Amino acid sequence: MNIERDFERLKEIGKFLRRTRQGCGLSQDQLASRCDLTKSNISNIENGNKDFNFSTFLEYAKGLNKHPKELLDNDFAFLKAWN
Repeated sequence: MNIERDFERLKEIGKFLRRTRQGCGLSQDQLASRCDLTKSNISNIENGNKDFNFSTFLEYAKGLNKHPKELLDNDFAFLKAWN
């Protein structure tokens, strides 16, 4: 992981995932019980403290009962560099 490059991306994604989880009315404990992630892992992701792999992302989506595409279809600020 390139800390300088990835820190802001991870923070932005983590905040989005937290808002999405909260919008589903789930606590971190509840989400953890619905997928193969620990509360600690969820907390680290949502705080932008952990780079995570795609299978972890899929578990997070499963726990939210969301299609992964729904979580990727967002206007993240870091994506503007590709426009």
